[in-house]
Amino acid sequence: MSKTPTVPFWRDEMPELKGPWLGQPMPGDDPIELCAGVMSTPNHSSFGTAFSPKGDELLFATTHPETEVAHIVATRFVDGQWTLPAPVSFDSEWIDNDICMAPDGSRVAWRSWRPLPGETEPQEKSILWMADRTENGWSDAVPALCGGEPQFGGYPGIAADGTLYFAARHTLEECCVFRAERDGHLFAAREPIVFGMNAGGDMTVAPDQSFLVIACWYLPDNQGDSDLFVSFRRPDGTWTELARLGSPINNELNENCPMVSSDGERFLFLRYKPEGRGSRTYWMRASRFRALREQSV
Repeated sequence: MSKTPTVPFWRDEMPELKGPWLGQPMPGDDPIELCAGVMSTPNHSSFGTAFSPKGDELLFATTHPETEVAHIVATRFVDGQWTLPAPVSFDSEWIDNDICMAPDGSRVAWRSWRPLPGETEPQEKSILWMADRTENGWSDAVPALCGGEPQFGGYPGIAADGTLYFAARHTLEECCVFRAERDGHLFAAREPIVFGMNAGGDMTVAPDQSFLVIACWYLPDNQGDSDLFVSFRRPDGTWTELARLGSPINNELNENCPMVSSDGERFLFLRYKPEGRGSRTYWMRASRFRALREQSV
């Protein structure tokens, strides 16, 4: 397999986008496509979208058109213009995707099939990795250790207090969601979050841990192969049963890869057709979830 490209590969040029959040105004209560024609093109699709707290940096995953390997790329708002997306410093020659950013922008977590430290062979299943922001960019990638052990899983989310959430999916029909409280630079042993139904896989957590959004696959009442569901955290730390999000979020297409922005004000997700997997990133105000929580908790 070839090494990670050292030049941008996502597109040939970046359109003129003035201002943070890709120059887009705050979305409304109903989802709209994020920067139509920019985030997804006929040759490239974006997923795992992670904005910095001020909306001046965007990390996301995309598949290299030549190697067909998913990489994490970044674009930044510098000197009044967004830069051409290019691989991040901690990207690898193996599959890297499902990036998330801590609410204060100090840390990122993602899943990767790269070899663990001291090993040479890639993993059969994805492992969680993380990097911290430094004065010179991002630190080297290290496995996210929970209870001293690397974690098989994906779709991580980082809460404001540093708690790590992630999903460990064995099949599309069998998945568990876990949380691990931050313990210094590492994390305590993971704890399962038990729901009364299959938890799906792709997930995100609100910065204040007030709710989780999870994509559940192949359920009988799904409108597409996957629909988005929400669970709210009760004052005693338990979680409500998963509730399907209705229209206009779920429709006959597949909805997954949910993400709450670092500032907690925007909710993003992926929508794509089962055939061809032509995907588009949508976003909306996250205030809808606060209103739903008042009705549910």
